Amino acid sequence: MSLSSASTSDAGWRLLLDPPAEGAWNMAVDEVLLDGIAAGSAPPTLRFYTWTPACLSLGYFQPFSVVNVEGCRGLGIDIVRRPTGGRAILHDRELTYSVALPASVLGHDAGILPSYRRLSLALQAGLARLGIEVSLAPESEAPSRAGQGPVCFDRPSAHEILLRGRKLVGSAQVRRAGALLQHGSIVIEPRLATLVACLRLEDDPMTATRRLAGGVAGLSEVGAFDPPSIAMAIAEAVASEFDVRLAPGRLTEGESGAAGLLARSKYQSPAWTRRPLEIAEKTTRTR
Repeated sequence: MSLSSASTSDAGWRLLLDPPAEGAWNMAVDEVLLDGIAAGSAPPTLRFYTWTPACLSLGYFQPFSVVNVEGCRGLGIDIVRRPTGGRAILHDRELTYSVALPASVLGHDAGILPSYRRLSLALQAGLARLGIEVSLAPESEAPSRAGQGPVCFDRPSAHEILLRGRKLVGSAQVRRAGALLQHGSIVIEPRLATLVACLRLEDDPMTATRRLAGGVAGLSEVGAFDPPSIAMAIAEAVASEFDVRLAPGRLTEGESGAAGLLARSKYQSPAWTRRPLEIAEKTTRTR
């Protein structure tokens, strides 16, 4: 189905096209959307956003020791920790999507890997609307925790989006009380040298940049695409793939207030961002 301008008060999904914002705010909003789904107080929501300033986001489980703080500071790169799993992503010249919905909406695809595949098929269909041919990494690509490096885009995970065999979209997921949040970075133009400068890696910077270049793709390789056009193509595909009416909307006053509080109390807090690897709380985080 196509996008609709109708109210989001009924059974439709909500579409948020947000302006650029700091990393702490972006992560707080995504968590508030997840909590709204878990509480039954918010509709399924598809959100698109960018980051200002550019930001390095860490996965929930990653130790802060992978970050080169001086390198980030020198380049004006912010640092935030995500509520989802996965590894480090540089949010610069990219578009981030997030989707929050009850896992039950996915039916027999509600499991972790099936849900990634279902959502990736919608992303793939959206990119196809822009004339971009991509593929999904096979399920056999699911990496073992022991084999993972600190960079999200150094290898694909199962069902992630590939352009010419290289990773184009890096996604991560968290679940809470029957609610699912998945968000991911759609690379427009890789900033590999900047990413390498923000991390403490075993390889020297030139070697690390060359290695990553072999596994990372950007939409700029196949055309000129801006975030609004990418967002609308994917939104239309999501509405079609899930057979829902997707209505443009905005955060409620309560959601905005909760996000502001969460950004200040959690995502801007060194106690959250800089914490070492810990045993997770009772939620499911993947990638």
